[in-house]
Amino acid sequence: MTKNPAIRWGLGAVGLILLAGAAVWILGSGESPASQIRVAIVPPGFGSPFHVAIKEGAVREAATLGWAVDAVAAEKEDDFSGQVAVVEQELQKGISAIAINPIDVKAIVTAVKSANKRNIPVFMENTITPLDEGEVVEYIGYDQWAGAVQLARYTCRLFGQSGISGGKVYILMGIPGFHANRRTQGFEWGIARYCPDVQIIGKQTAEWDRTKAVEVATAALQQHPDIDLFYGNSDEMGIGACIAAKKLGRKVNTDIWCISIDGNPVTLDLIDNGETTATLGVYPALIGATVIRQMKKVLSDGLDVPYILVTPSIVVDGANVDAYKSGSTWTEPVEGRPEIDNGKPTGEE
Repeated sequence: MTKNPAIRWGLGAVGLILLAGAAVWILGSGESPASQIRVAIVPPGFGSPFHVAIKEGAVREAATLGWAVDAVAAEKEDDFSGQVAVVEQELQKGISAIAINPIDVKAIVTAVKSANKRNIPVFMENTITPLDEGEVVEYIGYDQWAGAVQLARYTCRLFGQSGISGGKVYILMGIPGFHANRRTQGFEWGIARYCPDVQIIGKQTAEWDRTKAVEVATAALQQHPDIDLFYGNSDEMGIGACIAAKKLGRKVNTDIWCISIDGNPVTLDLIDNGETTATLGVYPALIGATVIRQMKKVLSDGLDVPYILVTPSIVVDGANVDAYKSGSTWTEPVEGRPEIDNGKPTGEE
C-alpha cells in the first residue's frame, strides 16, 4: 500500500500551473487565460445520474475559484481500457491535477503511473480503497460497506414497522467488482446481524442500469411473487425494480419496497412522489465539490491532505428527503481508514 505523498505536490504543482499551456476550457465553454488552473475529472461514464451529479458539483465549485474543468469519460462504464485511454489523453493537455473514479483498479494503475511521471497530482473520487501501485495524493469517498449496513438496518426497521415477520429480499447487484462486492456484502452482513429472520432469496447483476433492472426484477417477481423488498446497489436499479413491481400490480410502499444507493436528484423526486422507498444519500454533487476543494488545498494553498477522506452518507426516505435536498444533513468529511475488498467491515482486518 502506498503512503500519502501529498507533500510532494506542493511547490511542484504550482510550478506546473505556471507552465500550463494556452487554451483551457470548462466543459466546452471556450478559451480562458493561460494562467487559469485546469483540472480533469474522469468518472466511469455519464450514463448514471450519480456521475453526472459529481461532475456538476465539481464544475460549480471550480467556477467559484475561476478554475477550468475537463469532465470526460469512456463511452461505457465497463470499458476500463477506454478509461485508461481517456486519462492518458488528459495527461497530455497540461492539466494541473486529475481525479479518477476507476472502473478497474488494476487497469488504472498504468494511467496513474503516467501521471506520476509527469508530476501531475492524482486524486481518487468515490473510492477510499488504495491502489496496489502508483502514487495517489488522496482518496475521497464514502464507506460503501457501512452505507450498505445502514440500508440493512433500515430494512429491519421497515419490516418491523410494517408487521412483516421474516421478510424476503432480492438484491440487484452492479457490474461485478469492488463496488458491487462492498455494497452487496455489507447489506448481507447487516441483515444477518440485525434481523437474521429476514431472507435474502436471490441476487443478480443488473449492471447498474434501470432498464436491465426492470428485466431482472420482473423475472425475479415472476419466480418469487412473495418478494417484499428489492435492494439495488445503485439508484437506477432500485428505480427499475419498483417500475417492474408496479407493472405486475404491486403497490410501492404498501406491499413492495425498493431501496438503493446514490441519493441522485431523480431518485429524491421519486421518493417525494411515493414511487420508490429510500436511498442511501451519499451527496454526489458535494463529493464533486469536495474533490475540487481538496485539489485547491494542494495546488493553491500548499497544504497536506488526509490520505483517506471519508464523505458522509445517510438513509433518505419520505421523512427527511427535503432536508437532504437542502444540504442541511451534510456533515464535513473526516479522515478515515481505507476500505478493502475483504468481505469484512471497513477497518477490520
